[in-house]
Amino acid sequence: MNYAYPAPCTGTAQDLMRVITKSCEDRVNREGLSLPIKTEAQRRYLEPVARAMGIAFSMVMEIIPADWGNALHDSACRSLAGGRSYPFDPESETLRGARAEAERLALQCGRRPALLAAMSHPPVLGDLAHLNFELGRHTSLLLRAVRGESCRPRLVVAVDPFALDSVSIIEEGLYAGYMGSFHIGLDRLAMGRGHAGPALSPQTRWDRMPLRLLRTISGGGEVGLVLSGGVPETGFVLYGIREWVRRAALSSPLRSTPEAVRRAVRSDASYSRFESVRPDILATPLSAWRLLEVWLMSVASGFVPDQSLEAAAGEVLSCLAVPEAERRRLMNELRREMKHETPVRRRLFRLIAARAARARPVILLPVVHSIAPLGIKALAAWSIVWMGAGRVLVNRVGDPRGAAEMTTDELAERFTEENFV
Repeated sequence: MNYAYPAPCTGTAQDLMRVITKSCEDRVNREGLSLPIKTEAQRRYLEPVARAMGIAFSMVMEIIPADWGNALHDSACRSLAGGRSYPFDPESETLRGARAEAERLALQCGRRPALLAAMSHPPVLGDLAHLNFELGRHTSLLLRAVRGESCRPRLVVAVDPFALDSVSIIEEGLYAGYMGSFHIGLDRLAMGRGHAGPALSPQTRWDRMPLRLLRTISGGGEVGLVLSGGVPETGFVLYGIREWVRRAALSSPLRSTPEAVRRAVRSDASYSRFESVRPDILATPLSAWRLLEVWLMSVASGFVPDQSLEAAAGEVLSCLAVPEAERRRLMNELRREMKHETPVRRRLFRLIAARAARARPVILLPVVHSIAPLGIKALAAWSIVWMGAGRVLVNRVGDPRGAAEMTTDELAERFTEENFV
């Protein structure tokens, strides 16, 4: 079976997604999975019509009373979950504590806090797939309950062909149109496809969507997003590996001389091994830093036989001439993240703090699924208040240690460790 995602080479950071799509395409072929066939004609003529219908429905959802819309969302998620739903208690001790913290911060800071629910990501296939719909349903209910008044919770969701490969072209268009407009859609393959559909939803482009997210939070809205940025395997490769390479580059004495890094990479035997097996769709980047990202992401995706991620990471640090002490620290970081299902999204937390928490306090609400027993659970809320110079005051509701000042990187590490490991 040959199945290709529409992921053209653009010469931008979008090309890193080609590592992900190629890995998934290989798995589909290897396992003989059957996915709906979507022709070029369907993408050109049917998907835009379906997307326009989804956009129209999102306009209706903006007009009707917010609680009506929330009720429709709840009903739709229950239906998509096949009737396998789990109880939600709006008066649980956890949610009462979150409401009290939101009220306290509103009085203290003079502005109501934004609410950001950080979600886990259940399996997308098989008997546990229904947990995805239940997680979205519970997150919306939780955000409404903590806010304590009518509101329109927004979910950050992927709306590209890679995320929607298991549904028909009509379903893909409807979903992308509605979720990309009413909610905060993310199209990771927006550029270069040459179809009318993406042009109807320009706000979902991967290079534009983050500003939409930050505007919603800094405006005091209610948002739910999957902390891993997608399924765990994708999140680790696209965010965990890429952010690790960035941290390694910043620790390098060669960070201001990228051409020296490029020469070192080109002469490295491990990199030469990667080049000999590199899939044709992965073009060789001009940027030295992008070159390192593509190399390490490809190893993590299994494209380089007999080359482990740790070994390749060690060669990357050698090419960067990272000092020994920093090298040990970075390798320990990588080993820890390899054990995590959810990567530590340091850059995301830095942006949320610097761009949103500057404007108002932010309440972080962890929402996770469990397999034994099956269910959805809200964990204790965390609040963050901007202190300046990359530092925030963090209070975990119910923590006897009380509030503590820390860097945003420390917040990202602690929040992930305590809620998503």
